[in-house]
Amino acid sequence: MNPTINDSDTQIDSVPAGPVFGHIEPIPLTERVTAALKNAFFSGQLKPGDSIVERQVAREMNVGTPVVREALIDLKHQGFVRRVNNKGSSVTKFETEEVRQLYMLRIELETLALQWARSRVTPADLDELKKLADNLVAAGERGSRREFLECDVAFHRYCWRLSGNTFLAETLERLLAPLFAFVVLASGRPLTAAMGREHYAIVEALRSVPEPEFSALVRKTITGFALRWTSGGL
Repeated sequence: MNPTINDSDTQIDSVPAGPVFGHIEPIPLTERVTAALKNAFFSGQLKPGDSIVERQVAREMNVGTPVVREALIDLKHQGFVRRVNNKGSSVTKFETEEVRQLYMLRIELETLALQWARSRVTPADLDELKKLADNLVAAGERGSRREFLECDVAFHRYCWRLSGNTFLAETLERLLAPLFAFVVLASGRPLTAAMGREHYAIVEALRSVPEPEFSALVRKTITGFALRWTSGGL
């Protein structure tokens, strides 16, 4: 006689209808080292001009020196690190004239990016930009310098990508991400909610302002951002 199979036995051995766990994305070791070094830059643990000793970083992170070297080469291409043959690597440090020139370039390139974005932006994009600006304001209210900086970069990065031009977005990323980090952090100036609210002008301009008023408003807003961090004006 065959044994009787209870309903409870069937339920115990049943297979879940859907997956229990999501996929785990593998992250290359070099990218982890790069992210850890960026974290040190944004937190102020590594400051502009500080030397970066590959063997020391490798020992502290428990990774091989070649991995650290690859990460530093990547960070050099992103503008965060400067490498000199036979002298090693150091955190990027901008001279006053370099800051002035970069911000002048920023005004032109970011205005161009937003001009191109204007014909491409969707209601969903505007909603996302509004949320990013809200995050920036909230970070200013909390007085969190690092969070404010990260939210600021996220807002502008979204604007750059809206241009639809990959090369322009990548150029702005390489030029401005380290500039935001090192100039703003080094300034010691409080980052406030009022500074965050200035970004709503860009959102509203993209939403409803026609040309030529649009370009004039965008240029004025970005110039205001630049003047805040440049001594002696542009």
